[in-house]
Amino acid sequence: MESNVGRVKFNIRGRTFETLVSTIKSISDSKLANLTPDHTSYDTEKQEYFFDRDPELFNVILNLLVSGNLHVPKHICGALLREELSFWEIKNGNVKECCWRQYFQHEDDMAILTDLIQNDDTKESASDDESLKERIWHVLNHPGSSKLAKTWYCLYLCVVGVSILIFCIWNIQDLRTDLYVSEFITHHYPDIHLSGNDKLTTLILTDPVPVLFALETGCLLFFMTEWSVGLIVCPKKKDYLTSWTHIVSFVLVFAMLMNFIMEFFKSILAENEVARWLYFLCKAISMVRLLLFVRVARRFSALRVLLLAIKHSLLELLLMAITFCIGMLFFATLIYYAEITNSDSFSSIFISMWWAIITMTTVGYGDLYPTSIAGYVVGVLCALSGLLLLAMPVAIIASNFSEYYSQNSFHQRYQRLQEKNIRRENDELNKIHPKEDIKVEDFK
Repeated sequence: MESNVGRVKFNIRGRTFETLVSTIKSISDSKLANLTPDHTSYDTEKQEYFFDRDPELFNVILNLLVSGNLHVPKHICGALLREELSFWEIKNGNVKECCWRQYFQHEDDMAILTDLIQNDDTKESASDDESLKERIWHVLNHPGSSKLAKTWYCLYLCVVGVSILIFCIWNIQDLRTDLYVSEFITHHYPDIHLSGNDKLTTLILTDPVPVLFALETGCLLFFMTEWSVGLIVCPKKKDYLTSWTHIVSFVLVFAMLMNFIMEFFKSILAENEVARWLYFLCKAISMVRLLLFVRVARRFSALRVLLLAIKHSLLELLLMAITFCIGMLFFATLIYYAEITNSDSFSSIFISMWWAIITMTTVGYGDLYPTSIAGYVVGVLCALSGLLLLAMPVAIIASNFSEYYSQNSFHQRYQRLQEKNIRRENDELNKIHPKEDIKVEDFK
């Protein structure tokens, strides 16, 4: 093929292609352009080049050479087409806009699958040559590694559930009694008694029943021990201390420990308002124990998929937050000046921001509302804008969840198929060698 005049034949798995020499030389640095009769694939008798490649993909390559644009059929995998382009030494590019989705879809699918596989440790099992620390680490963090790990996992969830239940019933007056944990307070505290606040009186001047206090103390010791042992046996201390689940556990242990200590000094809480607020703050923070349920994600794939979809949608969530804040400030300013003649409501921009948030989220408490025609118009626009601003990012997040859920379903089906094939091969081997314990893995 010294000149660009004439035609050339290709035999691609029995399917014959004939094209112009000028066509295959349109990309000068490709393998097709540099073919000569001396090439090993050239058949001198039939005067054609033979390649054991996919003929349908070769037709796509020829179309690229003719038109200069790469079109990807919908039924062809983008990864397979890239391999074919690499074989023919053709650079990736010139993909027509109509085919971008087919060409790049496999990258998104592989990213999702990689994310799912990396976060799926339910199939991980401990080996026999592991040290004691490594075994303990697997028990604490990999529920599917052994029966002991599954038992620990169930125990952990039970303790978290009991801890949350205790937190919810801690303030019920029927489950409170006279002070017995701290020193008995012999004098009255007017700030508490005369305030008329039953919640303050219940929390400060009474203690939970002994059973409740003992269970809360047991949960505290459990969480402290679990976090400390995990830190000791963790192979990478830095990763452990920077992991958000372990940070949540540490914050929970710290808040519960502070509450436990302050229960012994109720007299200080009754006298000092700052100490009371510190006590209430630690009580509120200790509700992060709810986040400990995220460990369920390591066992239940649906929740794991949900968490990964939210993680993958952080950019969309940030965009939603930014646009929502812009809309809130915009309508807060409008409603303030639209109701400037009404002295009974919308006394400041900050109060107007509260109204804008409630209106845009369609909650509508009714504590603030416009009374003028201009205020009505602003209220309608605010509500409609809130629907649009919240609906569009939510649709993207739902789409990401759908992608993760579908890929996770395919991944699980493929795993079940592999396990079924392995069991079938093991059964066949056991029939041949009934007295020997032989498995398929022994031949790999």
